[in-house]
Amino acid sequence: MERRTLFAAGALAAVMPVAKLAFAQAAPDAEKQDILLAGNFSLMTSRLAADRATDPAVKAFATLEVSEQEAVALAFGASPSEQLTTEHAAMLEELTALPAGPEFDMKYLEGQMTGHEQLHALHSTYAASGGDPKAQGASIVAVPAIDSHMSMLRAIQQRMG
Repeated sequence: MERRTLFAAGALAAVMPVAKLAFAQAAPDAEKQDILLAGNFSLMTSRLAADRATDPAVKAFATLEVSEQEAVALAFGASPSEQLTTEHAAMLEELTALPAGPEFDMKYLEGQMTGHEQLHALHSTYAASGGDPKAQGASIVAVPAIDSHMSMLRAIQQRMG
């Protein structure tokens, strides 16, 4: 009987480091989680805008943003979700309440500028010191892409005026 107990204890001791490692890899670190949350906001508002925007440039940007945020989530080892920060949930609710039209389009663009400023800061930090090489690579690529997006957003806002 003692031999069985010793064998079970030995087997458990051998498996624990591997199980601990697997769990550590499955759970995103806090920086990655912040990026995913900010990306969820951009994704959810862009899905709404792809459907509801009336300006063709806004609709095109929203469609681009949906694709990119889905790809970033994948690179970060996650799937997009509907989890948002309290601030982002309030902004999404405000946008959802607006009917299709120029006011909706402008509000979407404002939210995207705010969201992209946040994403830029988060990705810049992760690009410099992220712990997951694949996600860090995605952040390195994301920073100049976010710069481009912000230029596009400003140009659309100026044109709409």
